[in-house]
Amino acid sequence: MPKFNPFRPNEIVHPTMFAGRYDECVALEQALFQTKNGNPAHFIIDGERGIGKSSLLFNLFWVAKGRITTFEESQSFNFVAVSISLDATHTYSDIVRSIGSELRRQISEREQLKDFARNAWDFISRWEVAGVRYRDDPKAAPKDTELIEELSFAIAESLNNLGTEIDGVLILIDEADKPPASANLGALLKLLTERLKVRNCNRVCVGLAGLTSLREKLRKSHESSLRLFNVFALKPLSIPDCTSVIRRGLDEAKTKNDFEVKIDAEAELTLSYITEGYPHFIQQFAYCAFEFDTDNSIDVDDVLGGAYDKDAGALRQLGLKYFEKQYFDQIGSDEYRQVLRVMAKRLDNWVTKVEIRKETSQIKASTLDNALTALKARGIIVPKTGAKGVYKLPSRSFAVWIRAYTQTKELIAASNISGRKGELLGLPKIEL
Repeated sequence: MPKFNPFRPNEIVHPTMFAGRYDECVALEQALFQTKNGNPAHFIIDGERGIGKSSLLFNLFWVAKGRITTFEESQSFNFVAVSISLDATHTYSDIVRSIGSELRRQISEREQLKDFARNAWDFISRWEVAGVRYRDDPKAAPKDTELIEELSFAIAESLNNLGTEIDGVLILIDEADKPPASANLGALLKLLTERLKVRNCNRVCVGLAGLTSLREKLRKSHESSLRLFNVFALKPLSIPDCTSVIRRGLDEAKTKNDFEVKIDAEAELTLSYITEGYPHFIQQFAYCAFEFDTDNSIDVDDVLGGAYDKDAGALRQLGLKYFEKQYFDQIGSDEYRQVLRVMAKRLDNWVTKVEIRKETSQIKASTLDNALTALKARGIIVPKTGAKGVYKLPSRSFAVWIRAYTQTKELIAASNISGRKGELLGLPKIEL
């Protein structure tokens, strides 16, 4: 019988499934409170891929609109909230146009927006109509300063018109690290916030989310742009938060399926142990464990089976999407992979060649030299500048995946998975 699987490994987590990040949520709610009272607190949420940046941003979007409650129960917000996502094709003018177009749509939903305020947004229509001409003849396009002047004027006029009916405007920009340096995102936001201040428009908050490389991109775009923002660097979730994610998912499944799928404590702990607190990993492993289960009682066998289940397993799915090219396609030797497994024990911390040598004594010295040279040349490991023979993996999540791959194999070897589950898992046919 088909059953609804509540876990979402391939999309942003909805606020009903959102768990953890208490400190960050409270700090971001404080940023909204400051903005509401005329002291905008702009922010950056950054971290590795799969750490939960977009989900945190999405949760804040609904908090700002007043659709979900804050941690401070006596407090609620009513912001005009807009969310856009950038990619590698976005130029300076594209970013301004995206912000403007989405803000106009959000503000126009407010019935009290008068005609004179609507007219303040006519510049967006002019850009859209003339977009092809601008691309064919860049000289005909408005200057960067003109774009920002019109956008800041439209925001100020709209806020003035809406008055105290709303708390302010929240502009959320996801994937902010993706546009090229030529898009000058840092300079754009520096100029926008300055022009809003000149217009005495002090209830606009800008929030960015992206990889850690975002900070350097902003700094290169404008050396003081990074000073605009408070930075929230996301780390993996704690074990209690991992457990909360799993339980919220099962609660949702119970509501939609009209029957309960349970999970035992050992299986919960195993999921937290293998995923090491990475939200995307938790969603993927929990999804696969839920699918692998057949008796509506998830145990360790289901967790391991779901992790290792041929092409549908969590390890295979995460590998195909993120890591297999580095771990398999670009490496033909398991001795090279053994070097990565040793380095993964240190996560993304630096490790010396001497330390690697101690844990790979069965590998010839010449083979280890060749492995380190090849892995460095292919960008699979990162050498430490100014320190010979010191390396690390390029990301913590890559290390966690390698560890999960290794640990799951060890757990399966030590477990008693047999019978129908063992046949489904196809254990004799799978090689790591």
